[in-house]
Amino acid sequence: MPSDASTLESVKEILPEITSRKMMGEYLLYKDRVLFGGIYDNRLLLKITKSSATMLADFPSDFPYEGGGEMILFPEPYDGELLRNVVDAMVKELLRRKRSLRRTASLVHVRCMYCTRPENKSTE
Repeated sequence: MPSDASTLESVKEILPEITSRKMMGEYLLYKDRVLFGGIYDNRLLLKITKSSATMLADFPSDFPYEGGGEMILFPEPYDGELLRNVVDAMVKELLRRKRSLRRTASLVHVRCMYCTRPENKSTE
């Protein structure tokens, strides 16, 4: 069942700086170009990260759709201060992880480039 725009608007009232992308009737939520959660079947679901798991330890988890990954359900009525704090912590964590992965991928690529380069053999 597609999500209502009213659910998105209620989240954007608390987090006006976020952006969203509608995809197959649901809304993906971004802050600073980082995907942190979404609205699925009119439910606010957040990615599970170290910070979100710690800050929302008592919150239930759920799946956005059949076959989807487990996420933390942030139930209504939304606690604005808690939601802001969790999203800020998650985005910082996800940005660090993203930068770390980029550096690792870049190092692996350089290593592979050198490893697969044909050796210079002198012809005598």
